Amino acid sequence: MKKILAACVIIFSAFINADNPLKNTKWTGEGGLVVFFTASDSVKLLADDQLITTAQYKVKDSLLIWRDITVSNATCDTSIRGTYIYRIKEDVLTFRIVSDRCEDRANIIQTLVLLKK
Repeated sequence: MKKILAACVIIFSAFINADNPLKNTKWTGEGGLVVFFTASDSVKLLADDQLITTAQYKVKDSLLIWRDITVSNATCDTSIRGTYIYRIKEDVLTFRIVSDRCEDRANIIQTLVLLKK
């Protein structure tokens, strides 16, 4: 009975993550950048093991909606959302802008090439 229950939990978890393949994943980029999509709805950007910023994200189909939640020199106004098409191919994550009024963020995100950690 315990084995059946454990198998059901694993299968159920797989279906939950199918809606959000970024959930609870870490990616690395140039210059030691680490992008961590948490198990909740936040994404943390780190460089040299130091937190740069935190944002809120949502995934729907192949769209990623991003909103900065930490106020700093490295973030946009926290009320501005950006929408991107994300693509995962062979453990490489890339983004293409759909819309974002924050040009600085858009320029950075759309040039990211991240490798799954």
